[in-house]
Amino acid sequence: MSLAPMIHPSIRGVEGRRRDVSPTCVVPGCISLAQHGHHMWARSYLRGQPTEWVSLPSGRIVTNVVGLCIRHHSQVTGEVGGHKAMIRLEEDETFIWLTAQTGKSAPPYSITGTQWISDGAINPQPWYEVADEAPIVKKKAHLHLDPGQTCGSCGYTQPRKAKPGPKRKTVAWTARVPDDAENGAEELDLLTENIGRRIGLDGDMKIGTARYHALMALAAFYYANETTFIEDWKEASET
Repeated sequence: MSLAPMIHPSIRGVEGRRRDVSPTCVVPGCISLAQHGHHMWARSYLRGQPTEWVSLPSGRIVTNVVGLCIRHHSQVTGEVGGHKAMIRLEEDETFIWLTAQTGKSAPPYSITGTQWISDGAINPQPWYEVADEAPIVKKKAHLHLDPGQTCGSCGYTQPRKAKPGPKRKTVAWTARVPDDAENGAEELDLLTENIGRRIGLDGDMKIGTARYHALMALAAFYYANETTFIEDWKEASET
């Protein structure tokens, strides 16, 4: 399982036909053929959503599959010895390639307890501006279609406008926490509030389902980094 380029509750899989990957590996400086199509956000992260395209927090849609050579694909999936590389999404929506740093120098990134150094932007980037390549562009290029109609040349179907449904049902979920020398409720409030702010959840974290989304983001991060997390936990327990 690879490390997700970004963990955010608004990241969603988007329906669309898979686009051909580039003929060469996208890693900066690599000239090997792209032998594998790599899903940047794994199927387990998207949890049943479409996996070929992904909508970013800004609303921009990018292809989720990039071409990697066998060597670099094994580095991001962490099959042997843990993750040696990862693809990361920057604030300007540039996808960069990071490699685990083993020396004593101070690289610019510290993720999951591991220090990483940037090798530069992957090439090509997974966004597209040409009509009919990305679902968001395809929709704009078929404004002549009525809702529910299908284009005879490419098979694209103009979506029907969904009728607003009832407000989503919620239930209260409680947990017993320490209330002696350690104020468990206060600690959990602080944890979910900090996570919520870092991943862009607006509003009061104590209202609605914001706490739920913050905890789910934390759970997704754990499953993406399970091996490293368990090793760090065991090491901390032994000290």
